[in-house]
Amino acid sequence: MKTKKYSIIGSTLLTTALLLGACGDKEEVSDAPSNSDMQNEFGFQSFDLDIDTANQKDAIDASFDMDVSETEAEYENKLASKKLTGDEAYAELEPIFKDLALTKDMSKEEVIEKVSKAFGVEDYTEFDLEVEFSDGDDQEFSDRK
Repeated sequence: MKTKKYSIIGSTLLTTALLLGACGDKEEVSDAPSNSDMQNEFGFQSFDLDIDTANQKDAIDASFDMDVSETEAEYENKLASKKLTGDEAYAELEPIFKDLALTKDMSKEEVIEKVSKAFGVEDYTEFDLEVEFSDGDDQEFSDRK
């Protein structure tokens, strides 16, 4: 009787562990280059953007974060009906980030202009961007119209 009880409990625990292990983080990017390569190309290690337009709240929502163990990306563009995570989001964001060439020495106006153009939303009502540059410097850029 005890053997059967332990067998059922053991099977249940093993099944639970396997199921939880198989559930990956859907935002995790698996096909990304090394962190140092991305930091050199993009100039930052974290990017969190929210843009509202007159007709669409959260029209653009893009987030990208790389740390020592993983890289995560999410991209939602309600104007183009796109909602991407993980590798798909990274594939969409990578060329935009490369073209941006943001530096911590840029003015607020210059950053807002470059980013809003890059994401195709120059006529926004609210713009919020948080960037952590490769050297660890955090900067926030906000504008309301």
